[in-house]
Amino acid sequence: MKKNALSVMLAVAMVAGTGCFNGVLASGTSSGNAVYASNNNIQNSTRYQDKKTNIFLQGKLSNKIEATEQGILSYVNENKSLFGDASKLKVVSIEKDELGYTKIKLAQIINTIPIDGSEVIIHLDKSGIIKNIVGSINNKYKSIDNYKAQTLTEKDAIKIAKQQFNSAKLEEQPKVKKQFIVKDNTPILVYKVNIYYTQPEIGNWNVMVNAVSGDIVGKTSNIRYDELTKAKSTADKGTGTAVDGSTKELNLSKSGSSYQMIDTTKPMSGQVKTYTANNKKTEPGTIVSNSSNRFNTEVFKASVSAHYYSGVVYDFYKNLFNRNSIDGKGMSIESTTHYGNKYNNAFWDGRQMIYGDGDGSRFTYFSGDLDVVAHELTHGVTTNSADLEYYDQSGALNESFSDVFGVLIQTYDRYNVKNGGSWRFDAKDWVVGDEIYTPNKPGDALRSLADPTLYNQPANMSDYEDGGDVHTNSGIPNKAAFLVAKSIGCEKTARIYYRALTNYLTYNSDFSAARKALISAASDIYGDSSNEIEAINSAFDSVGIR
Repeated sequence: MKKNALSVMLAVAMVAGTGCFNGVLASGTSSGNAVYASNNNIQNSTRYQDKKTNIFLQGKLSNKIEATEQGILSYVNENKSLFGDASKLKVVSIEKDELGYTKIKLAQIINTIPIDGSEVIIHLDKSGIIKNIVGSINNKYKSIDNYKAQTLTEKDAIKIAKQQFNSAKLEEQPKVKKQFIVKDNTPILVYKVNIYYTQPEIGNWNVMVNAVSGDIVGKTSNIRYDELTKAKSTADKGTGTAVDGSTKELNLSKSGSSYQMIDTTKPMSGQVKTYTANNKKTEPGTIVSNSSNRFNTEVFKASVSAHYYSGVVYDFYKNLFNRNSIDGKGMSIESTTHYGNKYNNAFWDGRQMIYGDGDGSRFTYFSGDLDVVAHELTHGVTTNSADLEYYDQSGALNESFSDVFGVLIQTYDRYNVKNGGSWRFDAKDWVVGDEIYTPNKPGDALRSLADPTLYNQPANMSDYEDGGDVHTNSGIPNKAAFLVAKSIGCEKTARIYYRALTNYLTYNSDFSAARKALISAASDIYGDSSNEIEAINSAFDSVGIR
């Protein structure tokens, strides 16, 4: 096979690509994870490992190669200047998409054990030529062999992790992965233990336990805040009154004489299920049910909105991208309404949605705004694709993509695109939370993508807050997304942003990497010299993201 030396191809990449695609360092830290309202009972995630280096290359980066594990590893070995020793990368998946591109994901390993969050994604075009290489990796770390000195078992690690949450009632046996992290350029062997509980409140944590000493290296929350009967059932239809007073058609299940909020009509292995916590802090609670298929009283409003909007989100991702539910594998979409007493928050807990009722003054029922529901469920899509680290610029991108798809999904529904309606762009639509925030005060919102400064977010890198909260700095890529959509429309924006999220963004991607990811996605769909790429460049230039 003809040598595919990347050193030869880099010059081609700079010419054939759409800009300078050098590696970009990840950004610093940020704190806080409340989106709609603060929750003093939830601790913030803490950084416990070194920042990784971002790789982003685009252009003709190889001759034709085989999209096989052997072919990819051979290419990696021939380009040690970028990848290092091929034995430090392991192919974990090879997937072909609807455009005919092949996506190969590789994990960075030490002695067969993966480094947490370190991965490289290689994209081959239809002819088998590498077009993109993206990733987040640790370039330099000290040689170690402490993995041989491991003293803890998985059982030990679980016990230690559980001790961090003594008052918690675990819902299931904790899941454990053995990984390395790199801290101060030194690899540390850890057990990554997932602790999930619903009492005395909901928690979903990854706890890093040093596999040699048993020390807690760090912990991160998987919760993304925004400020059943076993009887045989059959599919049925009904209606309900939503939070905004409108009547929604509902897909229900009938069990005996009871109509339940269980939608079995979606083409997935799971179901859309809506529960009520009955104003307790528990999950999932009990399935919302009624003796009639008309859910039109006050007590049902929050559940009607949650159930209906969950179906809208599923349909959006399925109809536009053929994505089978949040994880792409048909998982159930579950929602719990009436969580707590006047609870001023909603969040994705890593597995399902939780909605408070609000206090009636600052917030009303949190499930009452489709862009809020879509924002949170999109966190689940992100977790199951790019898995953007919830710090600094990657964390702000995590929030921004949820805001962008929150608006896109709401407008997709508002203009009845599913049934042939025209998906138009209207600047007034580009706000988040306007239908649940201060219900007695019209005209305000939680965030504006059209003008982030209205709600104390920066709209340009000149006002970027170093070490700022992920919900603050997200205003900058939000403004860029608004400008992109204004230029090319909502549908093209949705297709480009989805492909960038699921193909070209990785754990540590920063704002600059997002710009390049969007350009790569637009190039795949619309061509290298398309107006869509010009719109992205113009939008990101205007907000100072280079």
